[in-house]
Amino acid sequence: MKRTACILTALLLALLLIFTSACAGAKSEDAPPKYVFLFIGDGMSLPQLTAYANYMGTVEFDFTGTLAAPTADNQPVPLFPSFTRFPVTGMAATQDASKFITDSASAATAIASGVKALDGTLGVDAFGNPRPSIAELLREQTDYKIGIVSSVSIDHATPAAFYAHMMERVSYYDIALNLVESGFDYFGGGGFKQPHGAAGDMPGILELMADAGYTVADTYEAIAALGANEGKVIAVAPELDNDFGDAALQYAIDISDGGRDLRLADFVRTGIDVLGDETGFFMMVEGGKIDWACHANDAATAIWELAEFEAAVTAALEFYEKYPDETLIIVTGDHETGGLSNGFNLTAYDTQLSVLSNQRISFMKFMSDYIFPWREAQTAFEDAMTDVEALFGLTVLTERELAVLRRAYELSMIPYAERDSRSEEYLTEYSMLAYEPFQLAVTRILANKAGLDWTSTVHTALPVPVFAAGAGAERFAGFYDNTDIFHKLAFLLGLD
Repeated sequence: MKRTACILTALLLALLLIFTSACAGAKSEDAPPKYVFLFIGDGMSLPQLTAYANYMGTVEFDFTGTLAAPTADNQPVPLFPSFTRFPVTGMAATQDASKFITDSASAATAIASGVKALDGTLGVDAFGNPRPSIAELLREQTDYKIGIVSSVSIDHATPAAFYAHMMERVSYYDIALNLVESGFDYFGGGGFKQPHGAAGDMPGILELMADAGYTVADTYEAIAALGANEGKVIAVAPELDNDFGDAALQYAIDISDGGRDLRLADFVRTGIDVLGDETGFFMMVEGGKIDWACHANDAATAIWELAEFEAAVTAALEFYEKYPDETLIIVTGDHETGGLSNGFNLTAYDTQLSVLSNQRISFMKFMSDYIFPWREAQTAFEDAMTDVEALFGLTVLTERELAVLRRAYELSMIPYAERDSRSEEYLTEYSMLAYEPFQLAVTRILANKAGLDWTSTVHTALPVPVFAAGAGAERFAGFYDNTDIFHKLAFLLGLD
């Protein structure tokens, strides 16, 4: 019986492969969606969505940027983002060409171009061959307009995978030159990490874009004035988070009440205005700072960034309501970051997620505005803890937590270049990346008190959810590889 079952299974698989191969080169007989939004939450998988939902079910969140007084903890009403209620849900595997754990460049290449790639490469397959992205194919074969939006620099891995072909994701200036050459109709959000090249001696990218016929909008007034008659446009946030050369939008948690800073949703709405509704368009939108917050094991900041991401999807839904039969919205992640767990031994079956509302600033601002000056002045640990209490609400600490914080503070007072960052302690407890041990210790302890925990400062091998609504959404149900997102889109859009 077992042998017969195995033979039948093999035959079924063979038939499935034949059917799949036959359909691979086919085109959809249905009318293709005229408007396509592809949202990618960098670092976002089910753990991040669950933490967000449970937090929202614990405290009342105001999207203008303030937190209201916490309600009772532990109410079993998780408030998941609205896009999780899309009519179609799928899951996508995320391994790259050589490892189970992907980086953002290879993951974005899989989604954009439908091929497995090696870590750090953009728009090329595992053998280094350039592969066109879904955006480039649309540009070549149709009259669709193309928009690329990100909350991080527009030359970062995820947005770059849709227009660049590079063996090194850190070749930022060359990537930006690919952006200029792409001829895409709209770029919005962050700026450029190396606008004048690594040495600062190359022609400015914005100047090159202007020479190529782009309208460059980098003030509030210029961005507000953009419309469908502008031609090709690049809209760069007037106030960028550039302390570390990131050229990204500000972290939502750091935007003061009533602040003027432009948000991800603003650039989605501007993109809709610029691309117009006449010929059809494709817009890729990345929420890039979810990933950055999770790398730093900063749960509160990640939740704020997820709120920004949900607001951006809502902007697309407003457009969808006008053209429900012609619009397709896909929301997914590229990988999970941080190994976030929604549960912690010391809180057992309980959570106290309201403690996250005590955090006042992002991990990045904590490093730049506090830890770095403390190191310069060699501030005493006890004095630093006064600020930690005010900024994170860590007023009650166990002896173990206090010892962890003290040791992490000692390491953070050593200049980064002088640390033994390859030691077992450093690699096990902290990170190979340039994060501060004291920052990691603070945000991890706060997460533990909330009932959360982290296992990593890098990525994990978890699959990611895919949510879809609108024309052709049913094709995104099921469990498949991340490369299939490209193939499903290409099929729906009738691309060769």
